[in-house]
Amino acid sequence: MILSSITHALKTQNWFAVIVEFIIVLAGVVIGFQISAWNETRIEHQREALILDRLHADFVEIEARTTTTIDQLNDRIEAGNAFEDLLRRDQNEVSDLDFFLGLQNAIGTPVPNGRSATYTELVASGEMRLIRSEALREALVEFDEQVRRQELAYASLARLITDNAGILLEVQAYASNDPDSLPPHLYAALAEIRQSAEVYTAARLTTRANFVNRVWHEGTLERAQAVLAAMETGEAP
Repeated sequence: MILSSITHALKTQNWFAVIVEFIIVLAGVVIGFQISAWNETRIEHQREALILDRLHADFVEIEARTTTTIDQLNDRIEAGNAFEDLLRRDQNEVSDLDFFLGLQNAIGTPVPNGRSATYTELVASGEMRLIRSEALREALVEFDEQVRRQELAYASLARLITDNAGILLEVQAYASNDPDSLPPHLYAALAEIRQSAEVYTAARLTTRANFVNRVWHEGTLERAQAVLAAMETGEAP
């Protein structure tokens, strides 16, 4: 209808009508673009809200898991120190049961808790742009970098323990709920291992590995809490 009006105005050389009709068409196009942009922005904000909800759930869980792991590491470090003290004693005065219980509580070190699945998905899909808070984006990047470095450090710690503290795993193979049930010919072998310097060295190494692992987990917890704090500030415009 507008096109026919413009055509008629041109034929009659009614330039005022032509200008008015042209302005109407142009205004319609501009309004259409604005409505489309507004709708796209609204959809992106809805998507951002969903992403923030998922990130919050991820990091609340990460915070809880990491806190639990730090508690476990504190217990292992305490148990490791107690096991070292036990090894300093005359092994003839330490029962097999006490030895195995001390070993069981001290050996091993927990693995890192891993990345945020939502953040990994955001990076892969290119949707990080939807997060308007620069502080939150920076906190997410710093957390993921912390986890990456922690995983590399853990691989080194695990290799260190495997290469140098494997004797503890060998000794653990003797363990049972009833140490007195061991075959008689194994007691001499077990006694010799318990008296060896390698067992004491391996125990100390494992305790120190747990100490280093705790430091890494504490750093990860701090970064996870920074992400949650950035979400709570609501800096997005």
